[in-house]
Formats: sequence, C-alpha cells, structure tokens
Amino acid sequence: MNGDVIVSGGVTIDEQAAVLAGEIAGDPQFLHAVLCQLGLPRNPTPSRTFERTSGRASLRLLAGSVYDGLKWVDQPLPSGTRPRLVLIDLCSEAVRTRSPDVDIGNSVREFLRRLGIDAGGENMRHFRKQMLALSACHMTLAMPTPKGAAQIDAKPIDAFQAWHTDESGQQALWPGRIRLTEKFFGSLVEHAVPLDCEAIARLQNSALALDVYSWLVHRLPRVRENNGIALSWDALQGQFGQEYKDRKNFKREFMGAVRKAADAYKDARIEAVSGGLKLLPSPPSVKRMMVALRVSKPAEHQDTKMIAAAASPTGRALVKELVPGAALEMVPRIAPGWDKYYLEAQYRAWVATLSEPPRHPDRAFLGWVKKFTKGRQP
Repeated sequence: MNGDVIVSGGVTIDEQAAVLAGEIAGDPQFLHAVLCQLGLPRNPTPSRTFERTSGRASLRLLAGSVYDGLKWVDQPLPSGTRPRLVLIDLCSEAVRTRSPDVDIGNSVREFLRRLGIDAGGENMRHFRKQMLALSACHMTLAMPTPKGAAQIDAKPIDAFQAWHTDESGQQALWPGRIRLTEKFFGSLVEHAVPLDCEAIARLQNSALALDVYSWLVHRLPRVRENNGIALSWDALQGQFGQEYKDRKNFKREFMGAVRKAADAYKDARIEAVSGGLKLLPSPPSVKRMMVALRVSKPAEHQDTKMIAAAASPTGRALVKELVPGAALEMVPRIAPGWDKYYLEAQYRAWVATLSEPPRHPDRAFLGWVKKFTKGRQP
C-alpha cells in the first residue's frame, strides 16, 4: 500500500453541541476522548488488569466481582464489541440529555434492539456476561489538561444491578434506567467526541475496526501540520496491538481494520509510508450544523423553544449565521494555536443560553473568542 491514500477521519467538536435534525443521517453518537484513543480489551483474557497508553493518555481497567445472592463471583474484564457499543450508547444518551441518568428501555431485549444486536438466546447470554463484567469493573482514565495530568478513578456504571437479568430478560429485573458515576459523567461532559451513527452500525461486528474508527475521529482533525504526522509501527502496535507478538500479524489485522474504518468514513486522509502511517489534516466525520443542548433545568423551556425554532428552515439559517465564515477564518490571527472549530462549538453553546442571538454575529463571535482565550493555553 506504499503511496496509497486511505480516506478516513473525524473531528473533535465540543460536546455541548448537537447536529441539527435532518442535516445528516441520524443523530451523532458520543464517546469519551480517552476511550477513543484507547480501547477496551478486544478478546477475553484471564488477566484481572488491563492497561493501554498512548502519548499522555492512559486507560487502566480492574476486573470486579458481583454478589449473586449467596457469594461474590469474580467477573472477567469486559471485552469485544458489546461493551464498546454499550459505552457508546450510554455516553451518547448522557451527552444528549446532559444527565448521568440514562434510559435503557423497558427490557434487555429492547436495549439489544436499540444497539442493533439480535436478541437471540446465545446473544443474550453473551451480552449479559459482558454487561456484568463492564458494570463491575473499575476504570481509571488519565489525560493531559492545561493544569497538568488529570486522573479519573471511577466505575463507568454506578447501578450495575440493571444487568442482573436472566436470558429471558424479565422486565421485573430490568429497571429501565441506569446511572453513570458522577466522576465518569463529569469527565465525559468535558471530553465527549462525536461519532457517526452509520459508521458505528457498519463497524459494530469488529472491535478493532471500532477502535480504529474512534481513534481517527478523535485524532485526524487535530493534525495541524500540512505535511501530516508520521506514526511508527512500534507506536501503533503499542496503542492497538499489545496482544500481538508477531509484527506481521499485527500489521495485517490493523490495516484491515483501517480499510474498514476508511470505508465507513470517507472524508479524511491517511497515507501508508515506510515504517508506519502518516496522518494528514482531515475534515470532520460529523458535520458541524449545531443547535444547543439543554445546559440547565431552569433554561429547559427556553432551550426547548430554541431547538424547535432551529429545526425550521429559517431557524437553520439563523443558527448557521451565528458564526460567519469570514469571522471563523480570523480565529488563527486573534487566538494562535486554538482550534477554530472547538471555539465555534463553545461559542454556539454559550449563545444558546442567551435570550436572543447577538445582532452583530461577526463582532460578537470575535469579541467572545478574545475573552475566552485570554490568558489560557490552547
């Protein structure tokens, strides 16, 4: 594949924005930025701990245990596609509703259908096993921040009794809602990455392809160098293929996953080069046509009206004009080093809290950018 260009990619936009209904096919889904960089185990493992590190981000899992009414039963580490799909679904609902309490439907079968998973007997048993493992495990996320490294020690799921259901999915044992831990939810709100729902559906049967796609979505739009960034096979294997002992096998499996991810996500660019891959600046996977999400209960009525207005043709035009293209292009000059699209998303979320949009969109946006970035690192 030397010299070939693989089209794929994505973008990090602020989690406080949503895609306008009807502007793209389906609502965006979301995942924590660290989980975009570092996936869960892909295959079952007897180990009780799991660690992955990439750059200054790190993920550590510790297998937990569940009380079955008589004794504590050790659970394995969550692995494969099921925990990944569940985390994407839970993160998506939490970001969209701005609440750690997530509606999971009236039964396990309903939840499986929501995930696009067949609710047959074998799938039900496998799903239950993985959900018990996910809800019992302890997760530690580490990531860089402007103030230094931040570490979040938390179980992703607070109320894991939600998964205690037999293969028939008895409704009485399915509470309909679960709660994300406050620590995990708080970090998610700050570091959510939007994913394309059609891409997730297409890749849902491959854990490695899901990992590669999520990584590309998070990483490619953050490439600032025009000539791209080269990543060695050592670095890629350390991030995605620690379980592979043979480099040739890893390269074959990894490039197969890259092709699948590229086929699902066609707007970004990756180039195969000697010794690894080159990531090139790429457009977003999820288009940035945004409206405000509810940011607080007192503003709920107002924000609901804004969302309804934005769904109309005139509303969509108004939302688009909040940040004129010419003003957006001036961001690098007044806020060097800052991602103009990140600032745009932050600004749109802020404007959504106002009683009415600014009368002079270009001046308002640029003035806000100056105040927002003053004294802060990108």
